[in-house]
Amino acid sequence: MLGANRAEKKYRASVEDAAGEIRKAILQGKILPGEQLLEEKLMVSLRAGRVVLREALRALEDQGYVTFLPNNQVVASNPSRDDVHDYYTIAGALEGLAARLAVERAQPDEIARLRELHQLLKEACHKADVLQYFDANSNFHRFIAELSHNERLYQLIEELRREIQKTRLLSLHMPQRLDYSMREHDQIMDAFLKKNPQLAESMMVQHLTNHLKALRKALDSGSEAR
Repeated sequence: MLGANRAEKKYRASVEDAAGEIRKAILQGKILPGEQLLEEKLMVSLRAGRVVLREALRALEDQGYVTFLPNNQVVASNPSRDDVHDYYTIAGALEGLAARLAVERAQPDEIARLRELHQLLKEACHKADVLQYFDANSNFHRFIAELSHNERLYQLIEELRREIQKTRLLSLHMPQRLDYSMREHDQIMDAFLKKNPQLAESMMVQHLTNHLKALRKALDSGSEAR
């Protein structure tokens, strides 16, 4: 049993190392949006086996860095303008509803936990740590969906947020958006503290609408640069 645990830990560490190296290459621009990731080449450069590499790529898919195509090819995520519009239009409706239900149904200890997640967002924003902010943002939104206490709604939002993660690379090029986003999260949190369901819904929809506008601008700027 001890040997099996050691082997599992070693395997997990190998997966995390491989995912970390690929993520770094994407963030540093060594792998461009839409570029195919060749498994054979990565196996050599990372000194990783195919099983480890595949799991690392699946983890990066969940984080929004890569996309698996129907032909089993893997590319660095590169969502289109239409994709981004569709993701955020649907997210506004679903997450707005979740925020309203969450204010109506959340218990005091759950609100306290939401405040903790909000504080982690503020800390990441203060440090201007974009990647940490992404993670804290995902946790904040996910917990609000949980607080709706509607399992079907939660699952729909989770499925959609996996698609939204593909816009993460676009957001890296919008550091100025961080402060605006934080203020919007402050307004959402304030609505929870005021126990105002309609305000929470309105602020959530406005937040996602504003982010959609910023992403469109980033996409348009990228097109002009090319």
